[in-house]
Amino acid sequence: MTEVMITPPAFRTFGEMLRHLRRRARLTQRELGIAVGYSEAHIARLESNQRTPDPAVISGVMIEALDMHAQSDEAAQLIALAEASRNGQRGDPPTPERPPTNLRAQLTSFVGRQNEVFEVQRLLGVARLLTLTGSGGVGKTRLAVQVAAELLPSFADGAWIVPLACVHTSEGVNDAIALALGLQPAGEHATLDEIIHWMCDKHALLVLDTCEHLIDACATVAVRMVQACPNMTLLATSREALAVPGEVTWQVPPMRVEEAVQLFLERARTVRSDFELCEGEDALLAQLCQQLDGLPLAIELAASRLRLLTLEQIAARLDDRFGLLTSSNRLAPLKQQTLRTMMDWSYDLLSESERRMLRRLSIFTDDWTLDLVEAICADSAEQVNHNDDLLQRGEVIDLLMQLVNKSLVIVDEGWPQARYSLSNTIRQYAHEKLVEAGEFDEVQRRYLRHQSPASKPARASASSTKRKTKERKA
Repeated sequence: MTEVMITPPAFRTFGEMLRHLRRRARLTQRELGIAVGYSEAHIARLESNQRTPDPAVISGVMIEALDMHAQSDEAAQLIALAEASRNGQRGDPPTPERPPTNLRAQLTSFVGRQNEVFEVQRLLGVARLLTLTGSGGVGKTRLAVQVAAELLPSFADGAWIVPLACVHTSEGVNDAIALALGLQPAGEHATLDEIIHWMCDKHALLVLDTCEHLIDACATVAVRMVQACPNMTLLATSREALAVPGEVTWQVPPMRVEEAVQLFLERARTVRSDFELCEGEDALLAQLCQQLDGLPLAIELAASRLRLLTLEQIAARLDDRFGLLTSSNRLAPLKQQTLRTMMDWSYDLLSESERRMLRRLSIFTDDWTLDLVEAICADSAEQVNHNDDLLQRGEVIDLLMQLVNKSLVIVDEGWPQARYSLSNTIRQYAHEKLVEAGEFDEVQRRYLRHQSPASKPARASASSTKRKTKERKA
């Protein structure tokens, strides 16, 4: 395989380069501080350009702590930026102006996700069209915004985010892009040709946020802009890939337990400034975050309930998570105001066959194989002959693939046969829909008939790094 060479980003300040190198070395601010004899706060101030670096410390110990070669071009660049920072205090020309952008400061802290930020930045170094996929509430938008903000100095003509959640037509996509860029269209609606004419020579990052309900229009815009604007990079967020040539996709994972716990605690203290875990509640909070599938949206909604409930009460009510997890944030997008509206958004975008398939998959309390889902979810030949709306056996694999593509079904390939599963949240929602549709009794009858008491086969490799099956609600 040919090794891909990544062009290092052009850094304008010492702090920007230091943050990039620290994350590349997989170090926290505290760990780097310990390595060089600084406090965590000292490192934070260096990265935000609020403190002047000492070139002697940089060349003496920091280069080694960042796992760099002392004679490398990167080391020379870091030292040069440190010296330029000190010279700037003596009246030398100031740092160049910040590139233009419509990104705004976030009102809440960005918690964890250092590995994810680094990986997305790495992929943007080799791909001009990158789509972040993942289930609703997993944090695609917040991750994209954070990456765009950190990469802003690397794009001379700026970084721009185009929110599409409230856009409902193909023409609206062009209008939303023009609005984000500050363009005045000649006619009633902006045209893609107008946008391309303005962007064709720009070195810029464009973020198309929430593309799944306008997937065809967004795919067309993405391909044409990347083809016509050779210096532009496009980052999209969507629950499914755009499925166009040249696209690289990366699935945003749920938060790791320790990060999810930290997020809960930080958001909890915005509603109860004195909130602290009582003795023995550490394990309870970790279990709650697991039951919420590591979804940042669900965790933040759960933390907001501390105005009224204790942590134990919140954990006890997760069987009714859609009634429990609602928001008091009046400014949140409609699809993010409750856990139910977030799921409704995904469900409403499915075809009727996909909805029927998702409902039937909720009968599995654990993971399943393709053979089992074909046996339980497909209707009999006699039923299909009398009702064209029922699922034929040959449709099952195609529908399962569509649900995987739309980030609703999880695939675990660490077995001799691939196994599939639903997250706790999606399973509970789909089960409610199964009952509402009057299909539960029939699907349960099939499930009980085909349920096997045999234990699962061994994994293909004991050292497999594939995702382990998530803990399920009893």
